[in-house]
Amino acid sequence: MEHRRGAGKRGSSGAVAGVLGGAVARPAFLPALLWPGAVLGRLRDAIRTDAAAEVASGRLILWLPVLLGCGILLYFGAEQEPSLPAALGLAGVMACVAFAARTRPRACAVLLGLATLAAGFALAAVHTASIARPVIITPPTPVRLTGFIEQVERRATADRVLLRVTSAEGRGLEVVPKLVRISLGRGTAPAAGTPVEMLVRLLPPMEAALPGGYDFGRNIWFRGIDAVGFGLGRPKLIAAPGEPPFSVRFGAAIEQVRQSVGTRIRQSLEGTAAAIAVALVVGDRTAISPQVEESMRVSGLTHVLSISGLHMAMVAGTLFFLVRGLLAAFPPLALGAPIKSMAALAALAGSGIYLLLSGNDWPAQRSFFMLAIVLVGVLAGRAALTLRTVAVAAVLVLVLGPEAILEPGTQMSFAATLALVAAFEHWSRVRGRPMVGSLMWRALARGLMFLAALSLTSLVAGTATAPYAALHFQRLGLYGLLANLAAMPAVEFLVMPFGLLGVLLMPFGWDFIAWPVMGLGIDLMVKVSDLVAALPGADARTDWVGPAAAGVLTLALLCPCLLRGWLRALAVIPAVVALLLMGPPPRPDVLIAPNGQTVAVRGADGRLSVAGAGSGRLMVEQWLSREADVRKADAPDLDLGFLCDARGCRISLRGGGHLTLLRRADGLPAACGAGDIVVAPWPPPPDCAAKAFYPEALARTGTLAMYRRPDSKSVPAGGKPGPMGRAEDVETHQPDLADPIPPAVPDERSGRGAAMAGTADSSPPEPPPLTGRPRRMAADHRASLRREGAAREPVVTLAAEVDGAVRQGKVEEWLGTGSGQVVGPAAPLASADRTPELSGGPRSGQTGGRPGGRGNTSTEAAIAPGREPPFTSLWRVVPTRAPGVQRPWMPVLPPLAEKQDEPERAGIRAAEDALTAP
Repeated sequence: MEHRRGAGKRGSSGAVAGVLGGAVARPAFLPALLWPGAVLGRLRDAIRTDAAAEVASGRLILWLPVLLGCGILLYFGAEQEPSLPAALGLAGVMACVAFAARTRPRACAVLLGLATLAAGFALAAVHTASIARPVIITPPTPVRLTGFIEQVERRATADRVLLRVTSAEGRGLEVVPKLVRISLGRGTAPAAGTPVEMLVRLLPPMEAALPGGYDFGRNIWFRGIDAVGFGLGRPKLIAAPGEPPFSVRFGAAIEQVRQSVGTRIRQSLEGTAAAIAVALVVGDRTAISPQVEESMRVSGLTHVLSISGLHMAMVAGTLFFLVRGLLAAFPPLALGAPIKSMAALAALAGSGIYLLLSGNDWPAQRSFFMLAIVLVGVLAGRAALTLRTVAVAAVLVLVLGPEAILEPGTQMSFAATLALVAAFEHWSRVRGRPMVGSLMWRALARGLMFLAALSLTSLVAGTATAPYAALHFQRLGLYGLLANLAAMPAVEFLVMPFGLLGVLLMPFGWDFIAWPVMGLGIDLMVKVSDLVAALPGADARTDWVGPAAAGVLTLALLCPCLLRGWLRALAVIPAVVALLLMGPPPRPDVLIAPNGQTVAVRGADGRLSVAGAGSGRLMVEQWLSREADVRKADAPDLDLGFLCDARGCRISLRGGGHLTLLRRADGLPAACGAGDIVVAPWPPPPDCAAKAFYPEALARTGTLAMYRRPDSKSVPAGGKPGPMGRAEDVETHQPDLADPIPPAVPDERSGRGAAMAGTADSSPPEPPPLTGRPRRMAADHRASLRREGAAREPVVTLAAEVDGAVRQGKVEEWLGTGSGQVVGPAAPLASADRTPELSGGPRSGQTGGRPGGRGNTSTEAAIAPGREPPFTSLWRVVPTRAPGVQRPWMPVLPPLAEKQDEPERAGIRAAEDALTAP
């Protein structure tokens, strides 16, 4: 037996060796270069050799930041907050196991990777626990906040401040926020450090705009901001309630310097040049027009406007070479002092000052950390630009803020830096070759090398960041290489150097000679941006890159950057897998915003039609951008397909049915009777026949994305069900039968289920006469059902149907419309306005019985065995916040309270049931 097993193993090994070129002989007529076995065999040997060299050189340590980031991503992907002791315990155990296996290189490498993965998970858990605080639930009324202005942003349309709160008053405010971001009217924000008192309307906690989108609430929570809102009126200046915190005093001092620098720039420049110069020097982008920003974004030059690694490197590089050149001009210093280290120290200090001057935003902080590691390496006599430097910088950024890995800026910055440093290692070998020939030839060769380096830089950085730009912004910079080739020389030689020179000369009053040169470079850059943005196809959009494809493309980027030799060929595998994962994602048919005032419906042309975009501009633009739609929230054709009046808007759904968005409460009765899906700022009445969504419920789910199930057939809210529950000649589908009050069975003579008044779908039929006793109406209805041969299970009781008709007419009369048309079931009227004969309705849960029989009090009894509720069978609803998901940065909302019938309403309904009983 053992002999046979050994023979089997040898046979299997031989087969594998044959495939790789070791067992099958090459035919004599086939050259060795074309024999697949020989080629694969040489590739196998080359990969094994390179892998052994990679392990021996210690380059596997470059993968530790990757595994650390993967552990952090696993933490943020959990639905519930992981246990901190469990995370720390797992990381400790894995570290001990890896240390115990240190004498076994392969096992130690694998265990060390797993330990790093667990360490990333534990690191994120510790960081979250260290800043954990409750998310403030929005109070129902405005609150009065007192505190100090810590930071001011003056934007084109409004001012925005950070208020360090010292006291707060307001009904329903259970937790006093410490830091609040408040939007104010343009030009009304006081200076930083000013003590103020203001009336503020706090907004609901921010979340993702749609399922799978970027979570804005998580971002502001990790930044220490407890709430956001808008001010009601101007802030009131008050006497300081105490000593301002250090953060306020420090921020006020920095803000004064920034304002002074911005004023000096505006005195020398004007228009777009002044706005961009202020943005590049002090980080204030509020004066840049939206047209310029869009042009820069389309052309692929928007990275110039955001202070990041490019600007930090230019400032540090200019200072380094300037200080080193000045020190080298003095022979005693050049011969006796470490001028290189002194220049690196000056560059580090200057970069730190630039960080504070530019607003100290997180992208600038990340770039400063990476630059600081490079300069510290220069001080220590180490090589400046290496992959190990990038790895250390990545670990430092992730340790200081694990949530940074979720930011698009972090992903794009590290992808570009990694690719550029890896390309620099290869480029340095080419550049280091000695140049021969005449002086003219050497000068020409150096010029060509500079252009080649600039082209390579733009190409490598653009290729490395393209997957993340497509994932987060659905954009493709097709002409980014062309724009960068034409504009970056002006940025590198005119804009940034003379901007730095202007800041250095400002204390001496000679900065006016630098700003015009900087403005000239900015004008050239803007002209290039406008020309490139005007090219056909410049604003290319795509939504084909999803999270899975972007993750696999990240692995395809890491392989050629972190591996050497033939191991780089492994990048082909994830690249092919990523291509297979790309494709158009499933697009929702309906999107409902949590505010209950904004909805989007997919039209026949495949694009979204949006109603109520003014109530949620940011959310609407996120919806459109996610679908690679170039329209904005203020596009004139955005609400195409909606029919609107003073009460609300209505639109037909693809596949049948209608959606109604209400603006006024008096339109709710009509919407409940005529619409299949109703979105309103108010809760619906208990007997609403439509599927209703309102803010109180949407706050617990976030934006809802609804997908029409394939081959689904609609049944109207008041339509005519055919045999076995099928629909016959209908336009709308049935609402959810799980609702407390299901829809009424229609009567051809009564004509209920009419469209909302004011729409152009069809004229509602005449309502049944309101005279006569309900008992006679019920008998007529049963007789009509017998004539139609409807021997089936009705959905609701006859009493509910009749009472619904009576109440429809009563509500029409009560609203004073005087039209005599049925507008749909309404909420019960006040007790003083109703009588047992003309008001009330079926009890919650009373759903029906057989014609002429007794009612059934169970909702499930009205549904045939094995039949799924119609709404869920027609629609798949995906919430942004899935049920059961709870993380520290998410608000903890109490469950929705079930509405109870009033005692007086119960008595009236009992009397009505007695009247309508057969």
